[in-house]
Order: sequence, then structure tokens, then C-alpha cells
Amino acid sequence: MRRSLLLGCLLFSAVACSSNGKEQGEDGLKGGDGPGSSDTDDTDDGVPTGPPDEDWEVEATITGSVTVELFGEDESGERYTIPWDSSGYDAWPFGSIFLAAYEIGDDGQAGRYAGTKVLLRPEMGSTEYEMSVRLHEDKDVYVYAAIDLLGDGVIGTDDPRGVWPQSIYLDDGHVETDVDMTVLAQAVDEVVCDGGETVEINGAAYVTMDYWGGPIAVMLMDSDGNGPYHVAEALDVGAGEGATTSYTLEVCPNYGEMQLIAAWDANRNNIHDGGDVWGVYSATGERNNNPITVGDRNLTNFPVWLPLGDRPGVDILPFVTMQGTVELASGEPLSSLEAGSTVYVVALKYRPSGDLVVNDPAVYFDIETFDWSELSSAGTTIEWDLLLPSDTIVYLWTFADTDGDGVVNGPGEPIGAFNAADHGKTPTGQDGFGGIQMVLNDGLAD
Repeated sequence: MRRSLLLGCLLFSAVACSSNGKEQGEDGLKGGDGPGSSDTDDTDDGVPTGPPDEDWEVEATITGSVTVELFGEDESGERYTIPWDSSGYDAWPFGSIFLAAYEIGDDGQAGRYAGTKVLLRPEMGSTEYEMSVRLHEDKDVYVYAAIDLLGDGVIGTDDPRGVWPQSIYLDDGHVETDVDMTVLAQAVDEVVCDGGETVEINGAAYVTMDYWGGPIAVMLMDSDGNGPYHVAEALDVGAGEGATTSYTLEVCPNYGEMQLIAAWDANRNNIHDGGDVWGVYSATGERNNNPITVGDRNLTNFPVWLPLGDRPGVDILPFVTMQGTVELASGEPLSSLEAGSTVYVVALKYRPSGDLVVNDPAVYFDIETFDWSELSSAGTTIEWDLLLPSDTIVYLWTFADTDGDGVVNGPGEPIGAFNAADHGKTPTGQDGFGGIQMVLNDGLAD
């Protein structure tokens, strides 16, 4: 989907342009609701310097690390790991790493950002972080990390991400440690627009609320909310009661119906994320006039208004849930396994091969473990659920450790895979799904 622009940004009025392929959900993180912060030195009378202060009942801290693993794919599409020391990179090759702690909204989807952290200069491999979190009451939060893969300053669908697979309950003063996440990243080559041809979209950008500085970006997304395909930064403008500036966005021609979206980095964290203020193309500032039609001619005077629209532009649902049952192929009760057995349902990062220490966090996205006390009273099936990064690939397997050595996938121990013909390879998508029947079969491991 990536059709990237490599023209060096020859525009005189736009100071940045890049492209990417990314996506958002309809009911995701609500822009502008985060705690926000500002380090501006602007102290002129009457000029806003940051978002309004709020009273927070809970101020907590989450610490941990983000480990980035490089991977490739072989001729059959199977994923394999690439060590950093053999990757050919001498330094970190991507953009920033964005972390967020978010509340769950009333609709059960990702809600307000309770805290964010941007790692501007990550290390190759693992980078430690400390993130402040603010809440109005004691409650659970969920944490995820995403890489701005092409460094376009926007976090979106094609940017790889990882999640902490459990909720974290926070009360005032709490410090949650060892929240370590892994993100799998695959380098993506940018592609010049077909034939090197481009068209231009330009117009005004209006901020209709107090503006305390920070970049404003305009971007092109497709009609399904995937994007941005291209991004341009609007001209700088001073802080004040609202703001008016302009943009010029250079894009590939003949996309057809697309959406023109805008974002203001209101939380001043140097990246456009779901906690910022978002807007859309509107001829009058009263309603969303998307979609636009991108053909082979320039589009002039297409203003964007911020805030406007019922959702932020590139808003990710960072996690999905997969649910199902596990049973024996024989149909017998799970208690018919060897006494003391343990059963695992696990979303692996890579296709399993040979002996596997399945409960090692380095090998999985999420895992559910059933010990003998649960198996011996479970009947013929037992239910499981996993919390997984959205829009990625996992290898969904179940294993029984019948000899208690902590190693699975060995000869004679029961195993099973969802989508067995594809060796358990399963896309998580944006919605997740349930009703997954996992069957433990006797026999040699794959």
C-alpha cells in the first residue's frame, strides 16, 4: 500500500513531506483529551502557553523497556529474525518510538490517553523509558508502543507496535515497573510515485481554539481511514487565540476518493498521535467535506479546520482480543492428560521449530497458561483469550507439557495450531475475533 514520495520536498511553502500507509479505527482515542504539557518560553500577556490545567486525583509512573526486533520474510512468507549486529545498520534507522497509557472508554474501545512518552533517539535493540500517567480516579490502564517507521511524524496503521498484554491498575503515587514490550519491525523501502509524477493539494489551515504552538500537519488518507499516504507540515505560526496558516501537500496522482486530514501536536511531544487535536477538510469549517477526489490535476484552496470531525485522523486501536476454546482431538476430558500436565495457548512471534520454552516472554506476544488444577476440573474444553497488537501477524498455537519439564513442541507431546495449513499464521486485524477452536493432537511436533 505504501506509495512514498522521494522528491526531497522541493516546495518552498511546505517544510516537510513524506508518505506512509497507516490506519485508524472509527471510535478510538479522542484527540485533545490527554493530560498534555508545554515547554514553551512564550510569556506574552494573553498568549496561551499550553493546555488548561486539570486537577488529577491520580499521578502514577510506569517504567520498563521497549525492545525492537528486526525481521524478514522468506520465500514462503514465513517470518525470521534479523539480529541487529548483522542488519547492516550502524545507528537507529527509524523515527521515534511512541508509548501511551490509555483508559478504556464506555464503548469498550481505547479511550483517553492518560500518559504518553516519545523516545526521540532510541537504541538499536532495547531502550528504557519512564512515563508519567494522570487519571481522575484509580483505574486500569493499558500500555502500547509504536515505531514511527518512516519518520513522518505520525503514528498510524503501518507503523509496527507492541502491547503490554495485561491491564495495569494505578492509584495515586503508584510506580509500575518492568512493563517491557517488544515491537517487531521490518524495514520498508520507499517507492517513488509511478513515473515520478505528482499533483499538489494546497489551502489554509485554521485552528479555532487557543493555540500554544507546535507543528500542524496535513495528510492524505484513503476512504477507509488507512493512511497517511503523504504528509506535509504547514507553515509556522505564532501562538494566540486560534491560528491561521497554510499548507502545500505533494501526492501521487490518481488515487481517486481520499480523505484530507489535519493534526496539531497540541501535547507538544514531537509526534502526531491520538492525544492531539485533529481536523478535516471543510469548505466552511462547519462540517467534514471529505472525501476529495485525487486525479491528475492540482487541487487548490482545500482548507482544513482543527478541531473538526468526530474522530482524530490517524487513531489506532492498538490491541485486539482473540478468544476461543482448547480441547483434545480425542474428545476426552482434559483430565485424561498425564497428571501434572500444563496446557498453553500462545500467540508466538515466529513459527515454532524444535523444542520451545513457551513461557519465555521473548517468544510470544501473549500467552494463557492452564495448570493441572484447572485442567483436572475443566471437562472437555477450556476457554482462553489473548490480548494482541492489532494489524500484525501472530502464530497461534496450543501445547501440552505432559512431562513437566517446561519445554513443549517435543516428540509425543500434544500440540495444535489454528490455521494449521499455514502453520498457525494468523492476522490479528483491527477487530480481533472469537470462536477459535484449538485442538491438541497427539504426535510428533511440527
